[in-house]
Amino acid sequence: MYADILIKNAKCMTMENREVVDWIAIQKNRIMETGYGTEYESIIGNDTIILDAKGKTVLPGFIDSHFHVVQTALNSMSLDLSDVNSHEELGERIKEASTSFSGNYIRGIRIDENQFKEKKFPNRVLLDKYCSDIPVMINSYEYQVSILNTCAMLYFKIPFTAEGIEMDSKQMPTGIFRKQANAILRTNILKNISVNMRKEAISGIMATLIMNGITTVNAMEGGFMYSDKDADFLYEYGKDFPIDIVLFYQTMDIEKIKSMGLNRVGGCLYIDGTLGARTAALSFEYADCPGTMGSLRLTQQEISDFVLQCYKNNLQLALYTIGDRAIEMALNAHENALYQTGNKGLRHRLEHVELVNEKQIARAKELGIVFSMQPTYEIYWGGRGKMYEQRLGDKYVRTNPFKKITDNEVVICGGSDSDITEPRPLLGVYSAVNHPVKEHRIDINEALKMFTFNGAYAIFEENEKGSLKKGKLADIVILDQDILSVPLNQIDKIKVCTTIKSGEILYNNL
Repeated sequence: MYADILIKNAKCMTMENREVVDWIAIQKNRIMETGYGTEYESIIGNDTIILDAKGKTVLPGFIDSHFHVVQTALNSMSLDLSDVNSHEELGERIKEASTSFSGNYIRGIRIDENQFKEKKFPNRVLLDKYCSDIPVMINSYEYQVSILNTCAMLYFKIPFTAEGIEMDSKQMPTGIFRKQANAILRTNILKNISVNMRKEAISGIMATLIMNGITTVNAMEGGFMYSDKDADFLYEYGKDFPIDIVLFYQTMDIEKIKSMGLNRVGGCLYIDGTLGARTAALSFEYADCPGTMGSLRLTQQEISDFVLQCYKNNLQLALYTIGDRAIEMALNAHENALYQTGNKGLRHRLEHVELVNEKQIARAKELGIVFSMQPTYEIYWGGRGKMYEQRLGDKYVRTNPFKKITDNEVVICGGSDSDITEPRPLLGVYSAVNHPVKEHRIDINEALKMFTFNGAYAIFEENEKGSLKKGKLADIVILDQDILSVPLNQIDKIKVCTTIKSGEILYNNL
């Protein structure tokens, strides 16, 4: 029996017991064999494709455990404003975009108030100055804030009674929408997007994901701030794409989940908000906004009742928790549900978990909860002078404590939260081993496990994916260097040169 593909002269990190083998053979969609030296010679046939890795690292295909597929796809067709430095520069970019405008409105994305020299968001008056006859909508990085010009306010018809519409001193809307108003706006826009547009947009991002070695994503779709049509689309068409898309439906409608035959629920099922918007629920006041401690979207009773129903219905649950107060509420609910049902082994997840404390880590370990985290947040917002310190003051040193979590044997699966950060797992690995707070750094093996074996474990697919072992799916990436020989502060420069999904070479630049 001959191999269809042989990868030789490699450093194959199996992600099992830190074993490194020299070669890996693939037959059809499975790993046929792995080994050392030239043991592979007897399985080379006339038609075997031989890939000579020349000492480079080979890994399991990357799993991005927190990914907004439809949002990322649609944003790829939007105006990226992350590099503008002032309101004037933003206005000029909007004005330029309006000259080649096509469609119903201009959508700008990826802004943060701290990127502007004015240190605040622009308003509709500023936007009107540069573009007054075409609807313009701009989203903040984490989608918690939308900004509209006057034309867009009239076009999208957001009710002025909705919570979160910012008013000026004359009680006129500034064009800045938060909370309920922002959610209504985003949902109204997303629900009117056609199936063909969603399909075209998602197809358009596949090449980028594959070039970055991603073979599986956990799709966080539907619900508050998004649209159920996104989740319904992936439920129906998710298998049409070249990588595996695992749906997390962001709803509290358990009967709907059961009727669809899904065995998990949640994702960005919001318990609190974000640190950037000062809506993440903290046990202390924000350093830059005394008196503010964030907010909770549900009461303890509401979340406890919902979690209990998930346990009773054997549904894996993923809850969005960023602040320590939100994490506390989620853990309380899980402890109550476990006490009442005794139902273990569902591998429930907490998403983001940015400000978890040691006692909460220990409780999560006892509950068997998986932390789904985004290491790249620390490169964007961690360390001195960045957003975490601005919001939390000296407590910024507590964010994303990867080492404490892994030392307590809580499983961390890694994601990008795309397109909040780049869908590039190697950037996530780089971020985890170079955490701005040294005591939170983990070693390269633990960081890689976040995006391979742990990612598979977090969706009950560790018997199929996540490691290079005989019989598993041939989801494999080859890097352009030996990652174990590269200085830790240079890991972000490493690229993927080959991506294989289920035995099929989807990308090869070896």
